[in-house]
Formats: sequence, C-alpha cells, structure tokens
Amino acid sequence: MKNMNAFDIVAMWRGDRNPELRGYTGRIFEREVLGECRIRARGYVSFRSALGAVFRNQPGSPYEPMGEAGHFHGVVADSMKVRGFNSSRLKLYTAIGSALDRFHGIDGFFYFEGAIVTVDATMNPHKDVSRARVIVTAEDAFSQFGEYGQAAHEIAGWFDHARIHGWKGVI
Repeated sequence: MKNMNAFDIVAMWRGDRNPELRGYTGRIFEREVLGECRIRARGYVSFRSALGAVFRNQPGSPYEPMGEAGHFHGVVADSMKVRGFNSSRLKLYTAIGSALDRFHGIDGFFYFEGAIVTVDATMNPHKDVSRARVIVTAEDAFSQFGEYGQAAHEIAGWFDHARIHGWKGVI
C-alpha cells in the first residue's frame, strides 16, 4: 500500500482501473488505518456508553498503536510537536466494529489532555460530510506528498483550538 499514488487509491475506490485491487473495501481500509476494537456492537447504546466501551477495549496501547495505526499516530504526534505540544501524551483509540462506529459514525479518535478529536476513515475521495470531526481519505492516508498530512494538520489544529479555549471532551 505504501508505494501507491493518488491515482491508484482512487482506482481502488472505484475498482475500475486495477482489477487486482477489487475487493479492497472501505471496511478493510478502516481496519488498516485504525486497527480494530476488541468489542463488537451488539445493539444500540448511547454515544457516551459507546465511547466508554471503546476506551476500555483497545487491542493494544493507545500511546503506541501497532501497524499502520502507529504510523498515523506518529504523523499526528509530529504535527502536534510543531505546534508546541508534548505529544508523548497523545493517544489513538480505534472504534472499528464497536457501537461507536456502527451507530454513531465514529471510526476512531485521538485523545489528548481531556480533549477528543473524532476520525472517520473512508475510501471515498469525495466524502465531505461526516459525524466525525476529521475525515481521513485513502488519498490522504497514502499520498506520496506526505502520508496523513492533511488529517494530521486538522487533528493538531483542533487540539490547538482546545488548548486556546480550554475545551475538554469531544470537540
């Protein structure tokens, strides 16, 4: 995946230009970028309850996620360092498969000093409406011009707003 350009990513999403990539779905992309939560949605629960369940059911350390999620976390941490944050306290939580994902449209979130920035990972390069604060597209995730650059910039920006305005909780 790392050596792909934006054209390949869009072709993957469309499934029309590269037959060997057919079947690479949005759900697979979400799992690749964020990992998978240890708890499964079994029925509707409130946003607050779903958020709590995700906090308690991570596949590993939210400070040092494994695989591609760890890379995404590192790019966001670097973007936060540029803004003067001590990014060692940044955490990434995956909600993939949980009630937070299924019923509330949140694929994951970054947590820093009491503030939460929600994320929606999508293969759709045209998606511009989401219940999450930041949309991570496949084009941004695997861009040759800086993987996760746009999303990392937006996430760090929201944490900057939280710091300036004293916001806590979900931003």
